[in-house]
Amino acid sequence: MSKSLCKYRRAEISAKAEVIGELVNQPRYLCRSCARAANGKGALCKPMHLPEASVLSLPVAASAAAPAVGEPLESDVALNLSTRLLMSVKARKLDKKLRKLAKKKRKYEKKGEKKLKKAEKYQKKAEQAQRQFDKLLYKASA
Repeated sequence: MSKSLCKYRRAEISAKAEVIGELVNQPRYLCRSCARAANGKGALCKPMHLPEASVLSLPVAASAAAPAVGEPLESDVALNLSTRLLMSVKARKLDKKLRKLAKKKRKYEKKGEKKLKKAEKYQKKAEQAQRQFDKLLYKASA
């Protein structure tokens, strides 16, 4: 029995591109664990049958727009697709960075508010002590 798609390492993927191409041609099953698709149950670790409406009936012969498995992507369609994919990855990374910075900003604002409240509290106590001091000075001078 062949190894499941879920178990292949990156180095093995490029070495066994033809075998993998046969396994993913006209997929009928989806892995519930890692979302890989294949045409047989044995190629996935936790297979789930795809509904017939979602299964694509693609011709077995390779089309002119899509390069064969293992060949570099050089057509305009493939380049546009990879550019859009790259932009979406960059956008996700930027979004993650922005969220992280916003969280840090909220944290420091919260700390600043706490310190401000504490400073106001100490200011009130200092003013109260000053009033008591003034009262005692007034009584002593009278």
